[in-house]
Amino acid sequence: MADKTGVLVLGEVFAGIISPHTHEMFAAGTKLAEELGQPLTLAMLGTGFEDAEPYLEALDDSITVVWHEVLEGEPFFYMAWVDVAADVVRSGDYRAVISPGTGIGVDWTPRLAARCGLPLVSWSTGIAVADGKIAVTRDVLGGRAETTVSCDADTTVVIALEPGMIEPIHIGTAEALTLADVFAEFSVDSSGTTVDTSVSRPPLKEAERVVSGGRGLIDGEGVKKLEALADVLNAAIGASGAAVLQEILPHEMQVGSSGVVIRPKLYLAVGLSGSPQHTYGMKDAQYIVAINQDEGAPIFQMADFGVVGDLHQILPALVEELKS
Repeated sequence: MADKTGVLVLGEVFAGIISPHTHEMFAAGTKLAEELGQPLTLAMLGTGFEDAEPYLEALDDSITVVWHEVLEGEPFFYMAWVDVAADVVRSGDYRAVISPGTGIGVDWTPRLAARCGLPLVSWSTGIAVADGKIAVTRDVLGGRAETTVSCDADTTVVIALEPGMIEPIHIGTAEALTLADVFAEFSVDSSGTTVDTSVSRPPLKEAERVVSGGRGLIDGEGVKKLEALADVLNAAIGASGAAVLQEILPHEMQVGSSGVVIRPKLYLAVGLSGSPQHTYGMKDAQYIVAINQDEGAPIFQMADFGVVGDLHQILPALVEELKS
């Protein structure tokens, strides 16, 4: 069987904005292509390309860039991503396909691998070349250990890269979106004025911004800090199952398999660990920001941005920064 050639990166573009994780995948793909001595193809999947295309004009001519629009349809919106990504993968005979391991990506990447009949390495934390083979490291046992999976040169492997594992790099002239950029986008309206906190909060199921609290809130004082952050972001308030069980927050706010399933543009997970029951209800958010004092909390595995620290100190400081 002939050896495969080339590295394919499946990037994400949401309404013209290149996702932060795409910069990480591009960094991993660039390094892998160099080590293999093979070409790199960057496939940008999503919407709003007219805003993103100018940034990529500065890319080296050796990098092939293709654009494919994804037209989502409810309720199984992820199938549109599978359809488009499968066409891209089948268009070449690639050695490796690097796909997003984000909340949205973990929905469609396994389906992509299954449809194309390719092996999948999920929750990948690093990619390298060893003895001519692609060697992919991944977390096992809930992140308490690490293993390496190797793939022969005649096999195409799909690699779902976990967010936050690779240092992001510029894509052409596009810089990686930062946490400050995300908050700047969602803390003010289009006129540049701060949100009117006298207006009631949006319904949880319809909100574009959701701030959810877990048992790390501890008590009513923690809830007040969460409410202050929700007000400055004009966000709905959600809750983890643990926060509901401990009567910190009411059941009608619960997000997850025992509550509501939502897909906001911004989801802040505050003081919650990220159990499968909870993440089931919010994994498809466009941006996920986690705040937790436990750096090993599972929620960090799917977060686009993570802040390790005491939420009782972070939330008041964040509110003041957003107000300014």
